[in-house]
Amino acid sequence: MAVKSVFLLLLGNFLLISVQSHNPSEFFTSVANLEDLLESERTILTRLDKYIRLSEEKTKFLKRQKEQMKNEIKDASKDPISFLSNPINAFLLMKRLIDDYKKIDNLMQMGLEVHLFDDSIKQPSNNDYKGVVESMGHLQELYNLKAEDLARGEILGQVKTRELASDECYTIGVIMTQTKQHELAIAWLREALRRWSVEPEKAISKFEILDFLTYSMAEDGQYQESLKYINQMLKIDPKHEATLKKKEVVEQWLSHIEQNGPKQKPSKPHRGLYEPLCRGEYQRTPAQVANLRCRYESKNSSFLKIAPFKLEEASLDPLIVIYHNAISDKEIDQIIQVSKPMLKRSMVGESFSKEVSNERTSQNAWLADYDFELVKVLSLRTEDMTGLDRKSYESLQVNNYGIGGFYLPHFDWVRTNGTEEPYKDMGLGNRIATLMYYLSDVEQGGATVFPQIGVGVFPKKGSAIFWYNLLPDGTGDERTLHGACPVLLGSKWVANKWIHQYHQEFRRPCDLHPNHW
Repeated sequence: MAVKSVFLLLLGNFLLISVQSHNPSEFFTSVANLEDLLESERTILTRLDKYIRLSEEKTKFLKRQKEQMKNEIKDASKDPISFLSNPINAFLLMKRLIDDYKKIDNLMQMGLEVHLFDDSIKQPSNNDYKGVVESMGHLQELYNLKAEDLARGEILGQVKTRELASDECYTIGVIMTQTKQHELAIAWLREALRRWSVEPEKAISKFEILDFLTYSMAEDGQYQESLKYINQMLKIDPKHEATLKKKEVVEQWLSHIEQNGPKQKPSKPHRGLYEPLCRGEYQRTPAQVANLRCRYESKNSSFLKIAPFKLEEASLDPLIVIYHNAISDKEIDQIIQVSKPMLKRSMVGESFSKEVSNERTSQNAWLADYDFELVKVLSLRTEDMTGLDRKSYESLQVNNYGIGGFYLPHFDWVRTNGTEEPYKDMGLGNRIATLMYYLSDVEQGGATVFPQIGVGVFPKKGSAIFWYNLLPDGTGDERTLHGACPVLLGSKWVANKWIHQYHQEFRRPCDLHPNHW
């Protein structure tokens, strides 16, 4: 949305009305001089008419913009989570708050001390803007989403939002260029060019689109295509120095390739079955799931004799089970409400060497048993479910995943050199097991997947998933490599309870043979 600059220009000229004064004289003593004053008044009234007209036009324009903005978020009140988790809606929200409203605010301030922004308004940063687009790129790559479909407001064949304009596609392409997602940037910039060619009103120039398109093509090794569009730029502006220099560089690369062959693109990391599992494409054979059962679990505590858990086996070796109805909606609401003000960017590594990583995009909060009675209740329930002593439990870690939020495949246990103590600051040994509560349903995406064994579990609110991280001899089980798939639509909330080795000697005795259970 572009705010017309005509208002900024014309209102600036007419807000302050000044009339040049005559040289000192007595107007009342001469009718001729009084005629000059009458002419001055007519000039003032003419200028006032012009100011009123421009003000009315400005008001009409602002009303149209306001209605357009309201229309953009009309569906948000029905289901805010579903609305905001849509990557296109999130991008447009950032664009409005960072760009569009600022232009409107500048227009409003012409002649009136009215501001849209003050310290009470929460504003996203340019880093948020970049983060949303970068996450959109991850979603495109994993779920095979095309730029042309997203630009139409479609996600996996369903219309989820309005169509994007050419300048909006251009903005996405520019940010993807800056984050070196060149293949995706090319697709978005091509879509921007296509839409620009059919739009009656142009909010951006063809030259600007071609400038970034040719750069991304060159960076992606598409030199011949880049040169074709560079020549189009030079037809628009034959003397543009930067474009002439760009042409020279691209021609040099083409000459180099002709003599030495094409340069090799860096290969993308191979993550096994992670991506097919996330997309729901991989299915185990009937023979692999034939012995899996569902049952009532009541053996770990006397309380379970009265209220057994509903248990579903996802894998027998390694053991991965799902507990259904493990936490109530009321408890979930309390956990989320307490956690929200405490959320911070998730980090990876042990406590003494934690750092922010692009391999994990979420925020989390830590809740201790001694601070919250409900967390203590969940620890007792975890002990009933797993049969493992709660004296070696970590605090409850509550996670909320953002736009396209994910955690690439990783281990919950720490690999050591044999002499180091894992999680030394805790003094409880390695993480023997993981229990993760699902605190929300996820409309699309967000599965927990185990690429080594082909197991994928999609979130179901109120359920919990449990697995052992260590083999019976205490070594890490490589098969427990797992990852959190990107959230395509929806908001994913989970709560992790990590359990350590110490105090489990009689609950899960060690065995010198790793495969003895």
